[in-house]
Amino acid sequence: MIESTDSEQLSANSKLNRFGLIDWNSWSNRFLIAISFTLIDSYLRLLTSKSTIELRGETLKLNTSQIQTFQQVGFLEIPHRVIENDHLQQLCRSYDQVFEQRYQTTGQGWRNLSVTADGTGQQQNEMLQVGEMWQKSNAFRELLYHQPLLDIATSLIGPNVQLFHDQALYKPAKIGGPVPWHQDNGYWRCQPADLISIWMALDDADTANGCMNVVPGSHLESQPNHSRAQEEGQELPALLSVEVDASQSVPVPLKAGHAMVHHCLTLHQTHPNRSNQDRRAMVIHYMPVGTRNGEGILLKDNLLLSGQHLPTDQPKDSK
Repeated sequence: MIESTDSEQLSANSKLNRFGLIDWNSWSNRFLIAISFTLIDSYLRLLTSKSTIELRGETLKLNTSQIQTFQQVGFLEIPHRVIENDHLQQLCRSYDQVFEQRYQTTGQGWRNLSVTADGTGQQQNEMLQVGEMWQKSNAFRELLYHQPLLDIATSLIGPNVQLFHDQALYKPAKIGGPVPWHQDNGYWRCQPADLISIWMALDDADTANGCMNVVPGSHLESQPNHSRAQEEGQELPALLSVEVDASQSVPVPLKAGHAMVHHCLTLHQTHPNRSNQDRRAMVIHYMPVGTRNGEGILLKDNLLLSGQHLPTDQPKDSK
């Protein structure tokens, strides 16, 4: 064993005594001090690795309390980041590249939802939508299989999960248009109505730039009638809307990289963006295997994201 010199002991004593610690010459005290520093080091390592642990999926499986909250109110703000900073920057670059193409591309899922079918919508408003981002960007295709998101989805709708679809929703600063009150399944008419949507903020989203607003518990009530503002079948159909007592709603502001999840029957909307900050958001809509569309057709060919198909629900390319 290598013994400490007297000068080393005096130096250690003087440093420890500044913090009110006890005599270094006592072996029992040396042992306690060594254990203390080991525990402190372990705690600091835990703190510095906390976000990595969460994003590996070790903590993003929802607990019983979170699942019960979702079942009762129809939405849930995820308490942890779902996208870490480097990944977020990659997604933002890809997102911007896709939207930069919108003026050179017609159709293919690009829409300004603030423009009505006859083109008479307020042109100062832009509520820009790009559907099926996973087909336009490898980064967003990979996002479909991002384990923290799948942990959330499987916690709520079971182990066998398919993609219904995804969409990017962009409200530019100053001119971002609103989205009226609606239920997602007011459009989809899927059965069973067990689909969920994970809404991810790529920018900080707040009440000034158009964060989500929801009516808690509305998914448990009878489905209201949605209406359109103009004739069906036009090139740019207007959004569905429904009358809602907005006093019952709550905003769900999110920091960039964070997310909320809501039921397909939860009433929700977003206000215009009149702030100086863009609001980029990404939504992935998940469905349990066995879901049928409004015409009763089994959606067996949609991407399988987790688990397996039912034995009788194999997609066309299965062998």
